Amino acid sequence: MYALYAELKTEVGKRRAFAALLTDLEVKTQANTSLALKVIRYVFASQGRREEAYARVVAIAHDMKSPDQSFTSYVQECGGIEEVRRVSTTTKSSSMSKEDFKKLALEGLQEVQVGVSTFDLPTFIQPNTDYEEDYAVALVRCNDNGTGTIVYGCNEAGIIDAVLVSSGKDLDERAQESLAKLDASDLATKRARDVKEFAAKMIRVSPTATISASGDNTYTNGAASQVYG
Repeated sequence: MYALYAELKTEVGKRRAFAALLTDLEVKTQANTSLALKVIRYVFASQGRREEAYARVVAIAHDMKSPDQSFTSYVQECGGIEEVRRVSTTTKSSSMSKEDFKKLALEGLQEVQVGVSTFDLPTFIQPNTDYEEDYAVALVRCNDNGTGTIVYGCNEAGIIDAVLVSSGKDLDERAQESLAKLDASDLATKRARDVKEFAAKMIRVSPTATISASGDNTYTNGAASQVYG
């Protein structure tokens, strides 16, 4: 079960084939169904709270355990399945609102300066003059050779807000996971600082990476990778 999840995480082609298999088997999924939950539903051929709990354990173990440690060993080290699930609940930010997460993203991403992300805006990616932030959303096709191609842009305020909120949640969760413990009295200050630091090192780009925009087409050439932790 865990081995299947780990294998699917590494190859998009296998994820597509797995998605097609689930469709053939009439396994119900939605656009936001996590890969871990898809795997669990495939293995157990059912869906419910138990499957959601198992999926959370699989995903947490994949993100938190060392590469050379087995899934079983990690669960035992944590003290069992219930303790693994608590790893997630202690790092979630349930008390924070969407505006809080949006603010975290705006503050953290403001300091991100990556050469591959700087280019002349093509006609299909333009700022929204009615929106209060200078952001637009780009749809990037991930090519098999490790490059990326921007194929579409959107400057609708609702879409930008959704991406900023999602970015804030992700940055905050990953930043909290990198900390051993948090001092409750200084939580807000540490969160803002940690997210800024985390966002600044989130993307590392090869020295040879370049980006070019010609007319309505924008292309990347080089290696860009997201590095967390």
